[in-house]
Amino acid sequence: MASTQAPIVLVTGANRGIGLSTVQSLSLRFPSGTYIIGSRTLSSGHEAIQALRKLCANAKLEAVELDVTNDSTIDAAVGFIRKKFGRLDVLVNNAGIAMFPSSSSPKDIRENFNTTFNTNVTSLYTVTLALLPLLRLSPTPKVINISSGRASLTRSSDGKLPPTKVVSYSISKAAVNSLTIELQKVEDALYEEDRGEENEVGRGNVKFFAANPGHCNTAFNGFKGTKDPLDGAEVVVRLVAGDGKKGGFWEFEEGVLKEVPW
Repeated sequence: MASTQAPIVLVTGANRGIGLSTVQSLSLRFPSGTYIIGSRTLSSGHEAIQALRKLCANAKLEAVELDVTNDSTIDAAVGFIRKKFGRLDVLVNNAGIAMFPSSSSPKDIRENFNTTFNTNVTSLYTVTLALLPLLRLSPTPKVINISSGRASLTRSSDGKLPPTKVVSYSISKAAVNSLTIELQKVEDALYEEDRGEENEVGRGNVKFFAANPGHCNTAFNGFKGTKDPLDGAEVVVRLVAGDGKKGGFWEFEEGVLKEVPW
C-alpha cells in the first residue's frame, strides 16, 4: 500500500468462502494490518477467526455483526469501527447471494430478483455510503466490490460462455459493475469540489474497483468451482497493494492482474 499506516480492512460476508480466503490472503501479505470480519452473526465471525488462527494468520482480527440487508447492524458496525479505529482504509464488499427461484411462477421469479438485487446491489450501495465518511479519513481509501466474470457483457455476449445458471445473480453483478463506475464518478466530482480554490482537501479520495475472483471452489457454488479460493482472493490483494487503476474491473489470472472488458 502507498500509505505507511497499517491498513484497517473490513470484509463483508467474511466468515466463509471467498470472504474468508480474502482475509487470510490479506493478513498473510500485510500482517501489520487489522482485519474486520463482517458476518451476519457474531458467532460466525468468531468461528472464522479461530479458523484463521489455525491457518497461521497472525494479524489483528476483529469480528463484527454485519448483515448487509439489516440497517441496524450496518449502523452498529459503523459505530464500532468509528469508536475503535477512527477510520477505515479498505472496504471489500464481498457479501452476496445466488439462488434459484423456487418455481417459474411470476411471483417466485419476482421474489428471487428482488431478494438478489436487494442483497447484491442495494445493500452493497447502502453499506458503502454508510462507511464513506470513515473511508475518507484514510490517506489511501479503497472500496473493492466483488463482482463476477458473468458481469462482463463482452464475455457474456461473445458466445464463449455457456448460458448462466442463475440469471438474477449474473445480472445483479453487472449492476455492481455499473454501480462501481457511478460511485467513482461521484466521488471524484465531490473530491474536486471539496478541494476548491486552495487545491487542498483534508480527506482521502476513495478509489473504487470491481474484482472478479473467478469460478472458485466454495460452498457458494456447491464446491463446483475450478479455482482455489486463495487464488481467487489474489485479485483483492493486488488491488489493496496499489495495483490497477481506479474505476476498473479486474481479475488475476496466469500470474498477472488483468483488466476485464466491461
